[in-house]
Amino acid sequence: MRITFKINRSRARHALWAASVGAALSATLAAAPARADRRAYATTYEAVTAPKGELDVEMWSTYARDGEVLDGPSSKGLRNMLELEYGLTDRWDMALYNLLDTTSASEDTGYAGAKLETRYRLLPAGSWLLDPIIYFELQLLRHGDAREKLESKLILARDQGPWNVAFNLAAEVEHLVKSDWIPETEYALGVSRELGGPAVKLGLEIFGKAEKPPGKDVQFFAWTGPALSWATRFDAAMHGLWATVGAGRGLTSSSETWYGRLVVGLQF
Repeated sequence: MRITFKINRSRARHALWAASVGAALSATLAAAPARADRRAYATTYEAVTAPKGELDVEMWSTYARDGEVLDGPSSKGLRNMLELEYGLTDRWDMALYNLLDTTSASEDTGYAGAKLETRYRLLPAGSWLLDPIIYFELQLLRHGDAREKLESKLILARDQGPWNVAFNLAAEVEHLVKSDWIPETEYALGVSRELGGPAVKLGLEIFGKAEKPPGKDVQFFAWTGPALSWATRFDAAMHGLWATVGAGRGLTSSSETWYGRLVVGLQF
């Protein structure tokens, strides 16, 4: 008795192609996320620090209209920030940023200054209900109404399965061009969830600040919008690539109508 199988080559090729695409997609969605400072949000900080000996290179690009959005340009246009971040220990890192503005005002276009930041994890992850990190930052600026900024921040966050909740509260002082020092309070709150695995995260955040310019009433700023983050890893020396995009609108009369931000990171 002879049994004969007939194979439709066209259908076989389509089935093989579909299986390959499905396997690749599954591998991408299941890929472990970049293990250091991969960001689920465009503004809100999570309770993470770079691991000891790891170098992260990040490029931040922010568009804003009126020069008030956090880490945005000093006037209508685009601010690019190149960040080099290094893990001093598994709980302590430092980062140096260089700022470049492209704006509608010629005097505010070009090299905009630098900032230095450091973060320290107070306790091992999971020790408390919320993981605490303290953050300090110094900015030396060439554009805008401030020349120096000093900031201290408390970062509280929690990972629960595919969910993350993060809250930031910061106190800042700005040294204005006219030699006045003014206080400022900043805040950020974000909630995110993994989609089909840790490689993709979708979040929503709200952030803002309150400041009192000399001789004026307190001004309140607030923005809100979604954030989408994607990450993968490499098997070679470059073992982490990720990108986060966020956009939204202002909620108060003092805030920019719209903002947009793209952050791309590579970890070595």
